[in-house]
Amino acid sequence: MLGRDYVRTAMAKGVAPMRIVVHHVIRNALIPVVTVLALHLGTLLGGTVLVEFVFNWPGLSGYLVNAVEARDYPEVMGIVLVISVLFVLLNLAVDLLYALLDPRVRHA
Repeated sequence: MLGRDYVRTAMAKGVAPMRIVVHHVIRNALIPVVTVLALHLGTLLGGTVLVEFVFNWPGLSGYLVNAVEARDYPEVMGIVLVISVLFVLLNLAVDLLYALLDPRVRHA
């Protein structure tokens, strides 16, 4: 990352090395990190069903398991809808974070 053209150009302009690292290198390096973090958070959201059921913690996922066992379809659909909305909001937050990190995304 430090050998890229934009970093060498900033060095040639006399920009302080710390400013180059913070404003150019880290911002570009955070995009894949945010992507992987978002994927892991989506997996974590899906894994809460298993964790709450195994450890008998009260929560939305335990309520989902009980609704599935009771074959209460309106409850199952409602809970799946809530979890889906949470997942969509998580993806929206990640997309907005992309726009903050990379100005090229704002204009696309």
